[in-house]
Amino acid sequence: MNHTINSYLETLSSKINEFDRDKLQEIKDHWKTEFQTQTWKTNVYLIGNGGSLSICEHISTDLNKRCKIRAHTLSNTSMITALGNDYGYDNIYSKWLEINRLSMYDYVVAVSSSGKSANIAKGLQYASERKSSTLTIFGMDGEPIIPENRRNKFMHIDSQNYGIVELASEILLHSIVEDLVLE
Repeated sequence: MNHTINSYLETLSSKINEFDRDKLQEIKDHWKTEFQTQTWKTNVYLIGNGGSLSICEHISTDLNKRCKIRAHTLSNTSMITALGNDYGYDNIYSKWLEINRLSMYDYVVAVSSSGKSANIAKGLQYASERKSSTLTIFGMDGEPIIPENRRNKFMHIDSQNYGIVELASEILLHSIVEDLVLE
């Protein structure tokens, strides 16, 4: 479906207004507690493909620079191709998390517009096995990979438009990060 500028902005605005603010507050509070009590142990690993990886890179930069939280993305093309070649593209995130010794003190943030990327799903499953906390943000007709509980949360953006899902995902993450800023 083609959008006019007005309909696009109205759709984006409506998706932002649909955010479950109580859940966002709960996620932010969990992050704040985890990062303040485990600062010396905690790493945040952000995973995504394409535009979603760009969002992850942006949020990783903000977490490092503005919040003093160690955050990492797999955006090194030589590492991506090495892992893809040796283990298959579907396994790049699970192998990367394994190489980085993902622990129960770490946090994995997954952004997937479709919610159906096999490499994201395997990365989240690995995080679950390691008892790491997770936040999954997805759109379209995707479904949660890990059941929601105290340590694992998901946010679904109900849209079939990649741009809407991506922008809403970034706004959602920024709304959490802004409250963690230490500057």
